Amino acid sequence: MTTPVAQTLNPVEYEAPLVNPSPNGLYTVTTFVSQASDVPRWLAEGVRVRPHNYGGEEAFGVWDAPWCGDPGDSIKDGERPGLPDPFDALTVWAFDQCDLTLPSQQEVRERAAQNLRLIEPVAVEREFAARLLADAGTPEAAANIVAAVSHIEAEFAKTNTTGLIHASAGLASLADRYGLIIRNGGVLKSPLGHTWVFGGGYVEGLGDTIVGTSPTFGWRNTVEVRETIEAKFNQFVAVAERSVVVGYEKSIGAATLTP
Repeated sequence: MTTPVAQTLNPVEYEAPLVNPSPNGLYTVTTFVSQASDVPRWLAEGVRVRPHNYGGEEAFGVWDAPWCGDPGDSIKDGERPGLPDPFDALTVWAFDQCDLTLPSQQEVRERAAQNLRLIEPVAVEREFAARLLADAGTPEAAANIVAAVSHIEAEFAKTNTTGLIHASAGLASLADRYGLIIRNGGVLKSPLGHTWVFGGGYVEGLGDTIVGTSPTFGWRNTVEVRETIEAKFNQFVAVAERSVVVGYEKSIGAATLTP
């Protein structure tokens, strides 16, 4: 006699609504200067940001010669700042696949596009962090986050400019605890008005190091969703991708928490 098989119902399935990316990362504060119609020439060799606001210390002085005497070695000359290394382009992509039914095909497209939308900024931050650390040089050792932010704000003050403070999202609550975050609408500011960038990609990319830079600029093309059919496996496949460059004019300084 065959043992009866218990009848079960399939669980109710609920489609999670699509959410927006976090507003606290690198993309939010970056000015993207390229247009969708622009030819992405930066794909080949990246973008070099020519400095106009930093590096003028070598072409500046305080006149110390007598007004009506021989100036001696006090000559008004200097050096224009050199050009920095270019910022390399990155290509980011997201994949999905399922069966060939029309509802499934649309879902595959949406999943690939949403994966790219959410994961792309974090991945770019993680890669960008390597350039931040390379440009910053040896970070200042700081016993706590107050000392770290004080060092970076002092370095900014020497340039007479404001900019960005890049830090791991894991340091946001610590900075807030010590009154280092001032909310200006939806923007998080430091005590002297620099903009905090608490990136998810900086959790691994920067760790306990905080880096100050001038404002960031970006170049990116539009998201392309490419699709194909694998008839042998009854699969519909989609890949969403785009390329992006983020750069800045000047690295201001860095500090590492070393409790």
